[in-house]
Amino acid sequence: MKPSVRTRNITVALVSTLLIALLALQQFSVVAAPLAQINFVWNPTSATSSGQPGQVSISVTATLTNQGPTDTFNITATVPSGWPALTIAPSSSVNINANANQSFTFFYDIPATATAGTYTIDIVASRASAPSVTALFRIVVQVIAPTATTTPTPTITPTPSAICLDGFEPDNFPAQAKRIDVQIAQEHVICPTGDEDWLYFGGVEGKVYTIDVPVMKPGIDLSLELLDSNFNRVAFNDDFFNRDPANPNPGDTRPRITVRIPADGIYYIRVRDTAGRGGTDYSYVIVLLDESYGPTPAPVESVCLDMFEPDGLPEQARLITSNEVQENRRLCPTGDADWVTFFAKAGKRYVIYTDTRRYRGSNTVNGDTLAGADTVLVLTDRDGVSILDINDDMPGGNTLDSQIEFTPKVDGFYFAQVKNVGDIGNQFIRYDLVLLLCLPGQTDCRRPDAPLPGLPENPATPPATSTPIKAPIVTDPTATPVPPTPTP
Repeated sequence: MKPSVRTRNITVALVSTLLIALLALQQFSVVAAPLAQINFVWNPTSATSSGQPGQVSISVTATLTNQGPTDTFNITATVPSGWPALTIAPSSSVNINANANQSFTFFYDIPATATAGTYTIDIVASRASAPSVTALFRIVVQVIAPTATTTPTPTITPTPSAICLDGFEPDNFPAQAKRIDVQIAQEHVICPTGDEDWLYFGGVEGKVYTIDVPVMKPGIDLSLELLDSNFNRVAFNDDFFNRDPANPNPGDTRPRITVRIPADGIYYIRVRDTAGRGGTDYSYVIVLLDESYGPTPAPVESVCLDMFEPDGLPEQARLITSNEVQENRRLCPTGDADWVTFFAKAGKRYVIYTDTRRYRGSNTVNGDTLAGADTVLVLTDRDGVSILDINDDMPGGNTLDSQIEFTPKVDGFYFAQVKNVGDIGNQFIRYDLVLLLCLPGQTDCRRPDAPLPGLPENPATPPATSTPIKAPIVTDPTATPVPPTPTP
């Protein structure tokens, strides 16, 4: 073989070997991307529903839980062929925070042409950031054909026949909701079985509203649900037994909601029986109450009780631990005293103080002071009687809050009392109580210059001021005999 031919063959072989090696390295360097995880789920994952051909606005509710990062979720639905598109409330695209829930209500119609049988509606949720990862919620719909019946013989009715409507019907869906005005009670009827009553009102940001059912006929057990304009739940209550805080009644099943409205807008009230009962004699009274802005309206018993009550005596003192902040305490009603107890170790330095700054509101009149608040702090020995120190106004501060520094000589549980100057009290006088345990050699162990962020709610329940609007059962206005309506 000629040298030139041998050289050419060797070159071709080397180039081929190099190309094969490069291709192999490229394949080995590819790493399969990890599959995206489904970190959001429906609860429940499926539901059953039923209806007849031609029935509209059948609702099914499910909750989507986001177990991953905050994201926008897109909701799509697939209905049986020939069925109209369903309605998704609050909307088909919703932002859900991390580790948060969002409830959805799906309204669907059954076409009049639908035949009896079982159908499925598939609702798929997906992240906007990962549309290929989905979670399925399935509605199994059982369409039931009406049973054919013969026309009954007309029956002579000597008196008007009652039908299952009160004066506010129809009000079975948000679109049919009837307006309720503040301080004007309304009388409704839960009828027929499974009936729901929807009402709405215009809420003002920052105002406190109470939805109450002061009268509820025996045989029903109502629940109240408050939703915003996007049908997100704001509050819910089934039984409210603490109408009289001095005499709580666990047998009182009438519901009540007290809430501070977070933003201006339309708010919906949903009333229903917890067991789905109903009848012509299942009536109730509902009232919407709003709180006066003050400045110092008459205290309301139910909002005087903060989460630490009762704590008006040393033997009722609530434990406060080192470096704890007890938020949203109230000096209410007039003459209220709040007691706490804490463990202190000999030789250590403790600072206990009140802080009303973040409750003072937007109208600052005299520095960092809350209208009506001038706390007095009393420190007592382990017997809860012997006074060790008293402070009215924190020295050197632009405030009427109180502060005491304390270094015990003996280990033990000590007591502190907070009162207001003049024993003035109402539901708007609020404060935080803080116990600091100072570090060895710490020079800035005192109340910080800036208050804590945020403003806790201050619910109130004003009394009703009007007679309920009657909504009697509607009866047949004529005396002419009418045949009863055939029941499918």
